[in-house]
Amino acid sequence: MVNQVRRGTFSQGSWIGEMQQASDKSVIISEILDPRTKNLLSMSKISDYVLSNELVSMALAMVAEDQQINDVLEELFADEGNELQIRQADLYLSEGEELSFYEVLLRARQRREIVIGYRAANAEKAVINPPAKSERRRWSLKDVFVVIAEKE
Repeated sequence: MVNQVRRGTFSQGSWIGEMQQASDKSVIISEILDPRTKNLLSMSKISDYVLSNELVSMALAMVAEDQQINDVLEELFADEGNELQIRQADLYLSEGEELSFYEVLLRARQRREIVIGYRAANAEKAVINPPAKSERRRWSLKDVFVVIAEKE
């Protein structure tokens, strides 16, 4: 019976195989409470993690330096209000359209959204608060934008 299970549904084209393929493409982000665990992660293959206590400390430090930051943080972390979202470029432009970041920002404002950055289709990292906002560039529909929008 064990041989039937191994050769049968679980070996080829099964849901286990699909799960293994999905896990190869997935990114797992771990939450760490104890900063000493951070040293263990450097020895493993885990590269994405959130150090919760450190995140809270950084938020408190930002508020201590500038109390107006507290309003922004309250808005982002409230149950209702706004949230950060990733949006497809076709919401703001057409394929190959040449626009500056400011022009994309104005189009987003018509949707009651604020674009704070983008990730080009061929780039690994997003650009937040781009330095050359008035410089025109040709956008692709495969680009994505980082947006502050009302929670849905």
